[in-house]
Amino acid sequence: MGTAFPVWDNILIQSDVLTAAGLTPDAALHEKGGSQMRLMLLILLAVLSAASAEGIVVIDSERIFESLGDVSDATELLRAEIEIWETHADSLQEEIDDIRADLDYTMVMSPDRRRERETLLDSKMEALQIFLETTFGPGGLVESRNEQLVSPIVAAINEAVLEISQEEGYDLVLDASGGLVVYASSSLDITDIVLEELTSRSAD
Repeated sequence: MGTAFPVWDNILIQSDVLTAAGLTPDAALHEKGGSQMRLMLLILLAVLSAASAEGIVVIDSERIFESLGDVSDATELLRAEIEIWETHADSLQEEIDDIRADLDYTMVMSPDRRRERETLLDSKMEALQIFLETTFGPGGLVESRNEQLVSPIVAAINEAVLEISQEEGYDLVLDASGGLVVYASSSLDITDIVLEELTSRSAD
């Protein structure tokens, strides 16, 4: 027996679509993290290959996702929903621009009218900011909707990896795309040994 790890959280719509909202995560940070994971994978492969290479296999999760029709369908669905949300954001921004233009270029406006328009402007700006954050921001609608769409696909991949690994007797399955452990045989788990060592050291 062993453990299958639900390691993928692939974003169906990549950063080029979300950039329009101005809330895309920093690409350099992701690139740095990706490079570190690849380095860890190479080190892990080198160490484990020297021990028991015949029990170690690699999959390419990126190619799996690109090849699955379910991913394409989910991507199109999410893209269509994002376009609706972006259209709403654009509509709110247009209202803000119109109010600003009214305030900037109307030569004669009573103090009461100006205060009314300024209050409305503040309200519209706050509404837009809240919408952008709750829709495109961390933990927002796009992220949760993506998770909802991708979760069953990830579950199916993990189930297939687990079944194949147990049937073929693989000890370890690594993801070449992300540098992550996808499946590990319980015989490779040394957690108890590490805990015993730590307990022993703390007792000394």
